[in-house]
Amino acid sequence: MKKHTITLIPYAILSIGLLLSGCGNTALPEKNTIVAPISELSNQYPAESTAETAISSLPNESTAETAISETANESATDSTVSSATANADTLVSQGGPYGKITLSIPDGWRHETCPIDSEQVDYGLYGVRFYPEDATDGYIAVNYIDSFGVCGTGLEEKKSSIAGQPVNIGTYDNNVYWNFIAFHDDYDGVVALTYSVDHWWETYSDQVMDILNTLSFDSTTKEGGAYLYNSDYDSDLDQIGLSFTLKKISPSGATLVFRNYDTDAPTGELEYGDDFLIEIQKDDIWEEVPIQLEGNYGFNDIAYVIPAEGISEQELHWEWLYGTLAPGTYRIRKNILDFRGTGDYDKHTVYAQFILN
Repeated sequence: MKKHTITLIPYAILSIGLLLSGCGNTALPEKNTIVAPISELSNQYPAESTAETAISSLPNESTAETAISETANESATDSTVSSATANADTLVSQGGPYGKITLSIPDGWRHETCPIDSEQVDYGLYGVRFYPEDATDGYIAVNYIDSFGVCGTGLEEKKSSIAGQPVNIGTYDNNVYWNFIAFHDDYDGVVALTYSVDHWWETYSDQVMDILNTLSFDSTTKEGGAYLYNSDYDSDLDQIGLSFTLKKISPSGATLVFRNYDTDAPTGELEYGDDFLIEIQKDDIWEEVPIQLEGNYGFNDIAYVIPAEGISEQELHWEWLYGTLAPGTYRIRKNILDFRGTGDYDKHTVYAQFILN
């Protein structure tokens, strides 16, 4: 069961629907093949010889000098207008644990930044969304998605190049607009998605592509932390019908999220306590993070219940025990009890992996 892979299927109301389960990843076409962009804009301007024309048509040298001066002033004015227009573009960036997404948003468009773990993020981890300022709804989201796959009938994909990077453009059911654009190579993990753009797409589609062509993704500039799905942990979790993930990750703590998705899996009630352990990955080997606390320590002897088909969250602060964690790849180890009664329980060890930058 693939619980954390983002998948796309057609959806009647939104431009796309995304599922967290039930649909396997479909391999995208080879990402190293680049074909012509999906649109090529022609910005050709006729060569201007305003000054020469003015001089040849004037009766005397003095008037010609005046014309040259006026033409120069006009050129300066044109330059100022062009500069003002260029300055109207706004560079919008959203950083995250895998890199920084940046877009140039022109005048007449609105934008929103969507940090990691915020309710603004539609699908994926973090990103930027933009839309025409006169649009009543609908937007384009450019998000970082750590595991992106597609499935469903009626999907047509083609290869192209946008912002100097190879992409796969996916369209469902012969829509007039694309549903997703998955970037590859240096921008791998960045995905553009359309949401309810039907009523303004015909007018603004070219401008959308212009904006996407300004995209840059700096994978060397990383900030914050992120949960990492690891299929190696699925066996123990599936045995008790549990998912274990993290959010709001920082060097000093995180929020643990337990979800009981299969009530038939455990034989009793799922419980957990305050105890935990953190390990760091070094050369593909997991080692316990050294404890910074001097002397003995312990955890409260308490049991928290994970409700059937429900979610339980625990704010975990580890600074008192480990200090603030340095950048790296970590995992948290927790014990889960399948509790049937006093002295009658099974103990399961589960993990949630994360990165810090």
